[in-house]
Amino acid sequence: MSNFKIAWMFPDTLFLHGERGNLLALERFARMAGFDPLTDKIDLDSKDFNPEDYQVIFFGPGEISAFPLVMETMDGYKDALKAYVDAGRPMIVSGTSVGMFCKSILRSSGEKMDCLGFIDAEYIENEKVYGDDIFFNAKYRGKEMEIIGNQIQMGDLILGSEKAFGQLRYGYGNTGKALDEGAIKQNSIFTNTLGPMLICNPWLTIEIIKQAAETSGLKADESALNSFDDSLERASLKTKVEFIKNKETHLKNCSL
Repeated sequence: MSNFKIAWMFPDTLFLHGERGNLLALERFARMAGFDPLTDKIDLDSKDFNPEDYQVIFFGPGEISAFPLVMETMDGYKDALKAYVDAGRPMIVSGTSVGMFCKSILRSSGEKMDCLGFIDAEYIENEKVYGDDIFFNAKYRGKEMEIIGNQIQMGDLILGSEKAFGQLRYGYGNTGKALDEGAIKQNSIFTNTLGPMLICNPWLTIEIIKQAAETSGLKADESALNSFDDSLERASLKTKVEFIKNKETHLKNCSL
């Protein structure tokens, strides 16, 4: 019987950009921590979903046009999900789906969509889609870390009182005009970063597993997690950063 459950929210509806790798990363490091992980797919026809039964909850990116149906389906457990976030338990939301947890989404057509309001932010759909690498500094559970991945930006995230998840070193981030990347609420992450992020940045995934265990009253094998050899991922990050630097130089020269 599983003692570490992961909820993969609406995978048949929020299916953009192939984020399944993030679930595989969560399972891998949960297993390394000494748990028997199980990923449940929670979909539009799922019954009796209770956020409290899960150690991590994950929302991948989806089409904005699908959000009203998803939010309607969530209505019965919206308060429980908000309590989950407020209690410091880790929920990860990536890409466009961050918009669902804002106060509202302003569509490119001018239509305004009321949303869940978990974070003090607004989401504004862009008329053009932006895609590039993203590289930023972040802090999670008190640990400073570098995060790298990809971004396919279909909208701008306008933060109110919420704290940004990271500070850009390269990329578009929340608006393309400032250094903010994503948002963090307690220990829940709302990010533009794809990649998949949790495979490319195992140092973040490890801290998420630790947080999930701690807030569920579970004992993680932290020595096993801390001994993970991330040299391959570190080398990959270094190579990607060098590529980004070369790209920046090339773009600068082209503009002269």
